Amino acid sequence: MKQATALICGGQMLRAALPAFLGAAIIEIAACSMAGPPPVEYVLGTTPVATATTIPETGLPVIEVKRVQLPDYLDTTAILERSGNRLIPSSASRWGERLSVGMTRTLAASLAERLPGMVVTATPPLVRPAKQVLVDVEVFEPREGHQVVLVARWTLLDGASRQVLLAERASLVETVAGSGDSVVVEAMSRALDDLADQLATRIDVDRQVLSR
Repeated sequence: MKQATALICGGQMLRAALPAFLGAAIIEIAACSMAGPPPVEYVLGTTPVATATTIPETGLPVIEVKRVQLPDYLDTTAILERSGNRLIPSSASRWGERLSVGMTRTLAASLAERLPGMVVTATPPLVRPAKQVLVDVEVFEPREGHQVVLVARWTLLDGASRQVLLAERASLVETVAGSGDSVVVEAMSRALDDLADQLATRIDVDRQVLSR
């Protein structure tokens, strides 16, 4: 009778008959040991402050942020650096969600902080929104030279008539202070905050004009 042994690899049990499959088992174990730790997962934005508050929102105007549009090569969970025409994915880190989902979520949260007295949501609201925000991203990536570049066209629509109220193209650059994926994520978050600043300023001006 052939003797069998059980070996553990990545939480799974490997069974090998001795001696026939001992070599194969050793190769499996070596592959497991070379796999390394899982990649670190990141999200855009800052950690929200935990405060116990209740804010009445009934009757407030609603701003709906539609899902941010990205080029196909960017809308992934890979953290990419661009070098010329080459895209270099990080081997140590990745996004915890698709980039379009993370950008939409972060942009809506940033606008909500900057527009008190308005309800900002990335979820289709039950009532007709007062305004809709559309963002079409051309470029959003770290590049050589310790820079993050964000180029996007944004449009503010009237929620009822779908008439274009404002439309602009923003080109933003943030410096990556240091090396490593964590500082890249921080720079990308700052660039998205800069875009939120521009949008909030225009939305607030439009609100003041309409209220006169």
